[in-house]
Amino acid sequence: MNSMPWHKQAAALWKKDIRAEMRTRVATGSMGVFALSALLLIALSMLSVKGVEYRDALGRLKPAWDDAGKMALLWTLLCFAAFTGLAHPFVHEEESGTSLALRLYMSAEAVYAGKLLFNLTTLAAMMLVITPAYMLLTGMNTGRLILFFPIMIGGCFGLGSVATVVAALAAKAKSSGALFGAIGLPILVVFLILLMQAAHLCYAGNATPISIVKDVGGLVSFGVMIVALSAMLFHFIWDD
Repeated sequence: MNSMPWHKQAAALWKKDIRAEMRTRVATGSMGVFALSALLLIALSMLSVKGVEYRDALGRLKPAWDDAGKMALLWTLLCFAAFTGLAHPFVHEEESGTSLALRLYMSAEAVYAGKLLFNLTTLAAMMLVITPAYMLLTGMNTGRLILFFPIMIGGCFGLGSVATVVAALAAKAKSSGALFGAIGLPILVVFLILLMQAAHLCYAGNATPISIVKDVGGLVSFGVMIVALSAMLFHFIWDD
C-alpha cells in the first residue's frame, strides 16, 4: 500500500486518467459524437414548434416549447451523453488489468475520489461546449442567472457522482453497456425530477426564497448524498 495520503493518491490517479484520455479520446470522443448528433436531431425535430404558441386555461398566450422544457431536454441529452462515456475509466482498468495494481498501491477511497474527479472534469468540459451550442440552436434563455449557474453546477455534480458509482458496479460485473444503463436509470429518474423542479425556478416569476432553498438545496443535497454513500460503500465494490 502506498504511504501517500489518500488525496495525493487521488490526484495522481486523476492526472493519469487525464493523460490517458488525452491520448485515446475514448470518453470525450463517444460523448462528443453522441451529443453533437443529438443536437442536430433536436434542432431538426423542433423546427415545427418554434414560434408556435397556445392559450392556457386563463387565456394567456404561451410558447409551445418554453425555456423550462428546453432545459429538461438539455439535461436528458447530457445524461445520455454522460452514460455513453463515463463508464470508460473503470472499464479500462478492468480490461487492461491495471485494477489489480490500483488495489495494491491505492486505497479504495483514493480510487473513488480520483475517478470521480476525472468524471466531473470530463462532464464539465462537455457541458461548457454543449450548453452554449444548445442554447444557440434552440433559443433557450438562461432565465435568472443567480439560479442558472448553481443549478448547472449542482446538476453536473449530481450526474457525475451517479455515473461514477454506477460505472464501478458495471465494470465489476464485466459489463459496460446494458447493465450500466439499467443500474443507473432508477437513480437518474430521481435526479432528473429534482433537477427539473430546480430548473423551473429559473423561469418562474413568483419563486419564493423558501422554494429556491428547497429545490436548489435538494438538488445539491442529492449529489452530496450520493458521494457520501459511495465513499462509505465503495470499498465493498472495489475490493470484492
